[in-house]
Amino acid sequence: MEPTIKKKDAIFVKEVAEEELKINDIISFTTRENTNVTHRIIKIVEENGIKKYTTKGDNNNTEDKEKIEYSQIEGKYQFKINQFGVVTKILKSKITLMILVIMIILISCYKGREQKKKLERRKKREKYEEELENKK
Repeated sequence: MEPTIKKKDAIFVKEVAEEELKINDIISFTTRENTNVTHRIIKIVEENGIKKYTTKGDNNNTEDKEKIEYSQIEGKYQFKINQFGVVTKILKSKITLMILVIMIILISCYKGREQKKKLERRKKREKYEEELENKK
């Protein structure tokens, strides 16, 4: 779909009613081979009372061979976040995910210790101030 959607972009799609789909809409769908594809609708025809969508990638010379039915459509393209696909790819790695979880646990422990120290210092200060008042 380049240049509209680049390889590392993350896209967001929304489920829409069949009546809302029109030519030039970008849709994500699942092929009969169970592959997820995002292409533009270039033609809509009705065969035996069923709408079929012909799609084509913006960077492709020819239209897709398989005509898509509404039941195969995941949703209509809404917006993208440039390069966000890199982040999702990194997060899919088990090692990266484990490191991230460990870091979150360590940060939480550190913050907890800091709060505990702060509370202990406050109690000491209050006790000290109370002792000073009692001496007067």
